[in-house]
Amino acid sequence: MCKIYKEVLRLVSDETEISPILIQSKSRHEDVVSARQMVAYFCYEARMSHSTIAQHLGITRQAVCQKIDTITDKRMLKSFEFNFKRIEAEFVKLFPDGASNSQITCK
Repeated sequence: MCKIYKEVLRLVSDETEISPILIQSKSRHEDVVSARQMVAYFCYEARMSHSTIAQHLGITRQAVCQKIDTITDKRMLKSFEFNFKRIEAEFVKLFPDGASNSQITCK
């Protein structure tokens, strides 16, 4: 598991209080799905490829694309926006410029 993915997973898990194991599970519970979508989004923001994110989450590349697209719609919901903004603030601290090519060692 690459460093970026681990950090993003930890940030989302800490903020949402959903365990990393549950986030990576096949659970369809709304809170878990939202957490998984945030992991996909922030990994993408850190310049991870859709394929690499898919491998880590155990889903298809197309599912990753859909999760990232869904974030835009969900950001309109106040309850989702609160968690998202807090995670985003921590993400920016860890990866101020996204992730440089030298940081991406995921294969």
